[in-house]
Amino acid sequence: MPEAIKFAQCLVALRGGECEIGWSTSLGDEAQSAGEFAERVRECHRLVFHVANAVLSDRADAEEVVQDAFFRAYRKLSGLREPQKFRAWVAQMAYRLALNRWRTAARARRRDTSWHQMYGDAQTNVESIVAQREMKRRLRAEIDRLPKKLRAVVILNAVEELDTRDIAGVLHIPEGTVRSRLHLARKALLKVFSDETL
Repeated sequence: MPEAIKFAQCLVALRGGECEIGWSTSLGDEAQSAGEFAERVRECHRLVFHVANAVLSDRADAEEVVQDAFFRAYRKLSGLREPQKFRAWVAQMAYRLALNRWRTAARARRRDTSWHQMYGDAQTNVESIVAQREMKRRLRAEIDRLPKKLRAVVILNAVEELDTRDIAGVLHIPEGTVRSRLHLARKALLKVFSDETL
């Protein structure tokens, strides 16, 4: 790795809509390439910032990603085979860096809040599980009280997850009759549960 690149420092900052770029290298030979690179940075800075900001939705984080992307681009500039694709290359680099930063932040948020989800509302979780089980038991009992014709259609639809065409085939009845029986069964169940809540 050339000394100029090894000790290069890239300073890109967005202040008041203006892009300030500064380069310092240890070798004078690289000053011209640094100037060319700075010009390319000016040309595509806005695009790179918008890409990073679209992923992160945070201006400060996006600016850090932009700086990191341009610094990495400067270090890896010799590896770019098609210089005319510099803009897309840096934008893709910024996208990947922003995505990595977003994923890291999301993992940290999950890690920081997972204990609360597991242990914080244990009493509420137990109560909701009991309530769900009770509701399922009552629903099953009410389905069992339905007339046989309605009960068969509801069970095939809700439990076996068959559509009306398949139910019509299983029961050897017209599809319209299946829809009518489903409607009547749902109406009866709704009446039972709405009467209990009043």
